[in-house]
Amino acid sequence: MRLRRLDLIRYGKFTDRTIEFGPKPDSGPDLHIVFGLNEAGKSTALSGYLDLLFGIEERSRYNFLHEYSAMRIGGVLEFAGEEHTFSRTKQRNNSLLNAMGQPVSELAITAHLAGLSRDAYGTMFSLDDETLEAGGKSILESRGDLGKLLFTASAGLGHASDTLSALEAEADGLYRKQAHGTELALLKKRLAELKSGKDAIDTLASTFETLEAERLNATEKYDSSITERSVLLARLDAIAKYLRAVPILADIRRKAARLAELPDIASPPRTWTGSVAEMIDEDASLRTRLLANIDEVERVTTKIVSVDVDQMILAISERVRGLADRKVRYISAGLDLPNRKTDLQILDYAVATCLAALGRSSESEPAALLLPAAIVGAVRNMVEQRSGIATSVRVARDEAAAALDALQTARERVGEERAVPEPVRARLTSALSKARGSGHLKEIKTAGEAEDESAIRWEAAVRRLHPWSGDAQALAKISVPSARQIGAWKSRSAELGTNRAVLSERLAEYQGNHELLSARLDALRASVDVTDDEAAAAIRRARDEAWTRHRDDLLGETADDFAVALARDDSVRAVRLANARELAEIRTMTRSLAETAAVISRASAQLSQIDLDVETALSEIRVAARGLLGDSLESSPERLIELIEDRTSARTEALAAWEEIEVARKKAGRAADEGGPDPPGVERGAGECRNRLGSRR
Repeated sequence: MRLRRLDLIRYGKFTDRTIEFGPKPDSGPDLHIVFGLNEAGKSTALSGYLDLLFGIEERSRYNFLHEYSAMRIGGVLEFAGEEHTFSRTKQRNNSLLNAMGQPVSELAITAHLAGLSRDAYGTMFSLDDETLEAGGKSILESRGDLGKLLFTASAGLGHASDTLSALEAEADGLYRKQAHGTELALLKKRLAELKSGKDAIDTLASTFETLEAERLNATEKYDSSITERSVLLARLDAIAKYLRAVPILADIRRKAARLAELPDIASPPRTWTGSVAEMIDEDASLRTRLLANIDEVERVTTKIVSVDVDQMILAISERVRGLADRKVRYISAGLDLPNRKTDLQILDYAVATCLAALGRSSESEPAALLLPAAIVGAVRNMVEQRSGIATSVRVARDEAAAALDALQTARERVGEERAVPEPVRARLTSALSKARGSGHLKEIKTAGEAEDESAIRWEAAVRRLHPWSGDAQALAKISVPSARQIGAWKSRSAELGTNRAVLSERLAEYQGNHELLSARLDALRASVDVTDDEAAAAIRRARDEAWTRHRDDLLGETADDFAVALARDDSVRAVRLANARELAEIRTMTRSLAETAAVISRASAQLSQIDLDVETALSEIRVAARGLLGDSLESSPERLIELIEDRTSARTEALAAWEEIEVARKKAGRAADEGGPDPPGVERGAGECRNRLGSRR
């Protein structure tokens, strides 16, 4: 290390003074002599140099011109050929500054001083009159660092003084007059204690024999007492067992007497053992859930009690609940709105098509399209008449075709009208007139038309019952739920739907809150680099474990591990203490997040329970109406109930149509019975015609 320049900026009597020593010469001695009159400032400059290296002293005597806060020195030091500019101010911390005026570590200078302190450096490299005089006295007395150095060097005893000091310390530790803590004093004290103990336990030989005999006798008595005690304890245990068994025996006898009074019943199956175990487990689970529910009720009750009742809000609570229900319906309507819009478009297209068919495409008022009641009734009558007319026309056409075929056949067989005699023709004409005047044919025709209409209604109703197939008897045997039961199903389904909608809304709200809290917690943790409680506890445990290992082993490696763990724990604690407010917010958010997660779990469990109730209701409905539903896979209770109602209505219509078919068939049968067989005149006339035709052939 070399001093290139010394700046006495504000130090002692100097202000902005510089002593320049120049660069180190390439060859020759590098020695500079500073001279001046007394009180010129030579000692001040030397002290300033030492203060630059080691810091301005706490009570410096060079503040007679400049205050402590204004004192400042500087200089340029060369370390291994490199120049470094430093300055020093009078303060406790960060007094050493670099060329930019920024605080630097003391190691920037002390690292090049080989561990010398201020006193050692001053003794070796800062000699003045006072130092020389003190050094001479130290040489004569062989004391002090410099005196010891010179004395031992001259005498050839390098470590004599240190060895003498060590021996004196060892002698003082062994014995020192009127001292109680020396090794000899402690040994004398221990000897006295041992002698006192020896005198206390010492006894005569005769006394020892007597005591030994008494000890042996006492040992025998003790052994016998232990044996007797063991026997008595076994006896007491047996008696205690009998005593404990007495009330149990009485209870058994009492229960046996009660059991004898009861009628004999079969023993339970062995499989009940597993059921009992399951019931015990279920009972324990239910008890646990009951305790949890009781705690939850207490917590909620406490929370309710702690809530301040707002009478204004309480007065409109029913309206608020109604708004919640309306909100659910609003959300459901919003979700169903696209389907409704699609249905509306379909209906608008159908209405436009109907208006175009009516020639009223520009009509914007639906009321203008309504027909008067009289016209509607007339149209309905005309539709019914048209249906009957269409059926009659179809039957008439069939009969006409059959008559034409019969006429053609008759003409082929008869050949000519003159083949039939006049009397026979007269009888046939008379019989046909009577047959035509009879009403049974009209009744048979009407019954046939009614049967056809009822058959059409039967087929339409059976198609609504698809995939069911069968006759009317099988359809009548199908069990149908009562209207009361269907109403109960509707109420239950509506209640489950409302509860599910409310719970779904609450669950969505809770999940939104959970996500919001998670985002806030992540943002807070990202903004503050602080260790949470769990990680801090883990670091503390690691520190304790390192300390335990070090205390057991006392090795350098364990000491280093403990030092690292301790430094890490101290650093974490310092950071947590500096961010106490943020740590409290993290804890609060973590607790709120856990509570929200618990609420979400509870709401999910309730929603799952509602799903189970829905499945139970579906199973009940399917079992009660399995004849109507068949293998229907409908998963909605509302639609399943609508399907039951529709198929119940179809069943009723189908049975009514079948009854009308049966009635029409009976009417046709009665009309045929009333009409009887062909009249005698017709039969005789037809027979004579056949005979005459046969004879002509």
